[in-house]
Amino acid sequence: ESTYNLILIDQRTPLHKKLATILVHAFEVSNNAELCTIAVDQIKMCKDVERNLTPSERALFARASNTAGKHAMGFSSYEQARGYFELGIRLLHDKTWDNQYSLSLELHEMSVTVSFMVGDFEDVSRRLDSIFTNAKSFNDALNARALRAKFLA
Repeated sequence: ESTYNLILIDQRTPLHKKLATILVHAFEVSNNAELCTIAVDQIKMCKDVERNLTPSERALFARASNTAGKHAMGFSSYEQARGYFELGIRLLHDKTWDNQYSLSLELHEMSVTVSFMVGDFEDVSRRLDSIFTNAKSFNDALNARALRAKFLA
């Protein structure tokens, strides 16, 4: 930690981005949830992460955030998982529901689940509304309908 503090603040974001990128590209991260978590934690340390990543890097780290969130859920670390899913949603492109539909749907559904677990019902409602607005079919909205039923019960 003391060595880290010697790094100039404006040099930390490029360092974290480089570490995360190396982790994601050097290993088959999508098959290794622990490495995904480490890579995403590095990205979370970047200031203005959305501006510092290219669109392809944003998509890559959004998928890694999804994997890291599921990994955290496996350890019942719901607040941490929520942070990963929310980061993944933030990293998606502006037209996410058009360009990355499956990933967007999955991140939103997972965000609803963990938000419900931690008691953030405002976020649950907001994410469910987003799913219902953008779902392409009844089947795509089915999980969200089940989650809404649990929420209302």
